[in-house]
Amino acid sequence: GIKGGLNMANLSGDDAGDTEMKMAFGGGVWMNYAFTEAFCLQPELMYMIKGADIKDLDDGVTLNYVDLNILAKYTIPMEGNFAPYFFGGPYLGMLMTAEAPDEDEDGEIVDIKDDCKSMDFGIMIGAGFDYMLEAGGCILMDVRYAMGLSEIDDTEAERDSKNTGIMVMVGYGFAF
Repeated sequence: GIKGGLNMANLSGDDAGDTEMKMAFGGGVWMNYAFTEAFCLQPELMYMIKGADIKDLDDGVTLNYVDLNILAKYTIPMEGNFAPYFFGGPYLGMLMTAEAPDEDEDGEIVDIKDDCKSMDFGIMIGAGFDYMLEAGGCILMDVRYAMGLSEIDDTEAERDSKNTGIMVMVGYGFAF
């Protein structure tokens, strides 16, 4: 299926600075491999905009990743078309681009990809529901929290800052 939605991204850690949530896009494709009616493995390939807005500036740090999520999903057995579920698992992100305002150039946006680690690793948990359609597909909505476990800074300063995010996703799934 496909899904997309809002990623309320931020940075956490001792050196993250004075940041606010960045409202950004996230979306991609997913599939389920069912072991039972209630338990499945759900890999996802997602394009995620992460980073944070910096207080007192018009812009902030923008980090674009392609994430591979490997989620264990438990669906609560229910009668009817409504199927609530919980999920959790690791994610691995590959940095595509990284930009931030230049502190010396009146906030001009500069490329900071060389100052960031190329991979991001973390844990994701969430809950949602599928609404099964008569035609065999489903409409879904989920809310998830991603907590980065790896520092994103790749400079000699080794600042403690990690990606975090709260995501609200909607999508459509189809059987094949």
